[in-house]
Amino acid sequence: MVGEPGRCPRGRSVLARDVKPRYVGLTAEEPTVRTGWRRQMYRGQGLMALAPLLSVVGCATNGTPQRIEVWTGAWSEEGLTGRRFVTEHFEIVTTLRDAEFEAALPRFLEAAYKRYAGTIAPPEDVESKLTTYVFNTRSEWVRFARRRFPARYEVYSRIRSGGFTESHASVLFYVSRGTTLATLAHEGWHQYVGSRFDAPIPAWLDEGLACYHEAVEFAGAVPRFTPQRNTLRINSLREAVQTGTDMSLREIIDTNAGRIIMQHHSGITQLYYAQAWALVTFLRHGAGGRFAAAFDRMLDDIADGTLSVRVSAAGLGAAGGSDLTFGEAVFRAYFDQRPEELSEQYYDHLVRVAGF
Repeated sequence: MVGEPGRCPRGRSVLARDVKPRYVGLTAEEPTVRTGWRRQMYRGQGLMALAPLLSVVGCATNGTPQRIEVWTGAWSEEGLTGRRFVTEHFEIVTTLRDAEFEAALPRFLEAAYKRYAGTIAPPEDVESKLTTYVFNTRSEWVRFARRRFPARYEVYSRIRSGGFTESHASVLFYVSRGTTLATLAHEGWHQYVGSRFDAPIPAWLDEGLACYHEAVEFAGAVPRFTPQRNTLRINSLREAVQTGTDMSLREIIDTNAGRIIMQHHSGITQLYYAQAWALVTFLRHGAGGRFAAAFDRMLDDIADGTLSVRVSAAGLGAAGGSDLTFGEAVFRAYFDQRPEELSEQYYDHLVRVAGF
């Protein structure tokens, strides 16, 4: 399933894609302060050679990166060996052979976390770290996933490029710098939502927001996420619009990525993600801002745990005896329209985003 991210039931996701954001890594070391561990202070220096290797549309003006503290040490499990990095919000385990890219991961993930928190504010009492495994090869990833996640390994084994998230842990394998960064950003969102919020989130919103965080540019050494300029998703939309193979708004709202992936059709899977991303940009930025306030209210309700209450109060959830899918119930509760009533406006947005 090359180039296919996906979402399984609550707390689980699978992802594989090929996106190429630009990346500049950062690293500088300080003396050892703990036996077997080394503390690093990440600043804006080093790894500048990464920049020309990863493509992006445009670049912001230079910025000054924040200093972050990273603890490093050796790691071994299931006969595999590598390195472990611990930051404020992440525990990162890698067996990567690309030392520059490996050293750059802590800053990138912390920047992504800050972006997630700016989208939906986390609970104040959260202390658990998000665990991210990045294996150098797919064979190492297979070995680890088979032993650690036997119940769902049959599903995960279908992944040919990328990785998966289960609860607060993401398990990925390296494909290329750009692809792996995009995978980390997408799966990091699933980690964040799955570990910080108890209430369910509709698949179209969860996957749309995961794709919303994929594209990144660099202002000097500072990551800057560009959610409305996700080039890979735009390319998928352009092809669908040109060939008339786009999915209906109802299809996007009523389905989920796990169901799409089981169709074993790479093009359909890519299109589902592209259109979920486009739906989020439509509701948050499109239609002249008509839906922006309702979209923000929906995110606020996720943060304070009242989304399901609002859906039920609208008579659209299980409490109201509705036979609507959860995805449509949420959509109608916040935007007060059936998918068919917005289909034409949504399609017009696809056409604009695709550049026609």
